[in-house]
Amino acid sequence: MSKSKKYIRQEVLGVATQVFLRLGYGGASVETLVEATGVHRRSMYGEFGDKDGLFLACIDHYANYTARHLFEILKSSPGGLQAIGEFFRERVDFSANESSQGCLFVNTIIEGSLVAPEALAKANMYLRILEDEFYVCLTVAQARGHISQDKDCRTLSLYLGCLLCGLMVKGKSIQDRDSLDRFVQVALEPLTA
Repeated sequence: MSKSKKYIRQEVLGVATQVFLRLGYGGASVETLVEATGVHRRSMYGEFGDKDGLFLACIDHYANYTARHLFEILKSSPGGLQAIGEFFRERVDFSANESSQGCLFVNTIIEGSLVAPEALAKANMYLRILEDEFYVCLTVAQARGHISQDKDCRTLSLYLGCLLCGLMVKGKSIQDRDSLDRFVQVALEPLTA
């Protein structure tokens, strides 16, 4: 019997990430993960250690392969409010899709007590990185005079992080693009008010 790998790590992570998105950490049994990925239980444990190790790897995979474009939107030129608007338009489109399962970072935080502390810390870290990118966009907008100088960009970046989390949760139950779009439009009004 050959000892060589019969799977590609990134493909396994992609499939396992979808299982965690669909069922949550608590709902995804090792058996379900083995069946979905087609990787033998022993191989999975050898590669990832255990379900927690696989989940941690999936969070990184999600950041590197699924959420990367979100970071790119916020870093794109000309930045400012335009980048923030584009970011939330993309998130509305994503949420309005019937197959949307939300965001792995947000879902992980919701499951909080079910996941390992390392997974919770990692999901929070990636959300903080997004908030830091919001902050950069907000300071650019403020420097351009699009946001009042008396606005606290750090607090507004936290506000946008909360908006993102709310949109990802609500989008799992409502895929009505118009409703989600109006929600985001109203939620973004305080930036320039």
